Amino acid sequence: MLVHNSFAVILILLVTHVISQHLTTVPGEEVEDHDVASHSHFSTSSHSEEFVATHEWQEIKEGQSIPKGLHVRVNLQTGLKEAKLLRSEGDDSNAASDTNHGVKMTFAESTDNDKHPATKRGISAALEEALKNIATSQDEPSGNKEFSSQPNVNKQTFKSIDEIKEVFSKGNITLSSEMEILSNLLKELTISVDDLNKPFQPILDDIEFYLHNLDNAVYFTDIGGVDVISNLVNTSSDTSLVAKCALVLGVACQSNVYVTKAARKVIPALLRRLQLAANDEVHRAHQVTEHTLFAISSMVRTDHRTISDLISHGAGAIFSNIVTSHGIFSIKSKVKVYTLFSDLLSNGSDEDNELLSVLLRQSDLTAGLCHSLSTSLVQASKVSDVEKLLNFLQVSLAYNKCNGLPFDLEYALISVQQKYTEDINDPAIGDYLKEIIEKVSVLQSVVRQTRSLHNTDEL
Repeated sequence: MLVHNSFAVILILLVTHVISQHLTTVPGEEVEDHDVASHSHFSTSSHSEEFVATHEWQEIKEGQSIPKGLHVRVNLQTGLKEAKLLRSEGDDSNAASDTNHGVKMTFAESTDNDKHPATKRGISAALEEALKNIATSQDEPSGNKEFSSQPNVNKQTFKSIDEIKEVFSKGNITLSSEMEILSNLLKELTISVDDLNKPFQPILDDIEFYLHNLDNAVYFTDIGGVDVISNLVNTSSDTSLVAKCALVLGVACQSNVYVTKAARKVIPALLRRLQLAANDEVHRAHQVTEHTLFAISSMVRTDHRTISDLISHGAGAIFSNIVTSHGIFSIKSKVKVYTLFSDLLSNGSDEDNELLSVLLRQSDLTAGLCHSLSTSLVQASKVSDVEKLLNFLQVSLAYNKCNGLPFDLEYALISVQQKYTEDINDPAIGDYLKEIIEKVSVLQSVVRQTRSLHNTDEL
């Protein structure tokens, strides 16, 4: 029932759109139209001469009163009010009406100066005819036992999707499901990769758009889309293509275990891209690092078992290199790493935490994250990035992951506090900054206590 009603709604919207494009202002036709006249709107005097209506448009002269039941308009060519008798039921005209609902659709007559192409008039007629043929009853179809047992239920035969598509095809309009669109886009992408003259960016943009739907992402995986994207990440020398493919993978894997399971095999290729970015400026271009980290984070957050894949391929050293390097990776990339680990520390099960501890010990990743936090806090210019870094500090202290705190962390926190105090009265972001400053104050106290306990243990 919902499918048929949805297509009926779509069809009505399309008809309305085509009609709005097709209607023209021709000499003698009105734009401001009143179907039925009333004395209160058009009578100027209770003792005035009464307008005598015919089936032709006539000017309403000043002082004339108009009887009820006339068709009244304002002629935009002359600026005068005109009226005539309403059409009788048997009157032959160009008006198309839906008698089931009492809705009238009036099409402009063709004139010599009609600038609309004939194809549009043909489409309008086809859509008008299609609208007539679609069942308008809001009752359930006769196949529904619950409704069929009820008296006075109007049992009509509803058109199938294929039949509706056939009707649209007669008006040169093609209906495609999102899955059909995805299938066609995948074919276009395959051709685009082989044809240097065919741009791939718009195709991947469209694919990304549809993959935000979980069912679409599953279907895309089933038709081999994830395999195609993964292969491009693994083999392409075009960094902009790799960056966009990594973004598509990240979108597809978000909260989708089925897709993530199929995409896990691309994790080694993603980590290799991060390694290349550390040594090659070209691979740091086109947001390769940011989108690659996004893809990895989407997989790990969706299925924590992927942590074992990161451990197997030495991801700890790669993550440590990103946060500790100076002038190589963007602050955005560093924040993504910190955000990933603050999320994992907060939401992992006992089994996940064991794997996470192994990963954090790789190449002393914990020390790298903690010792570089001060620098990242000072470098971050966006308030949202600062908040994510503070969240990592809060979580790591809560789980005793940052015992060896850097000596300059307090100075970094003071710097953040001072920077945002200046704008605390800004009505747009003042309340947000107050929360950040309050969090900084709490963390300053916790940092001092942690450092004091650590010094006591050393003694």
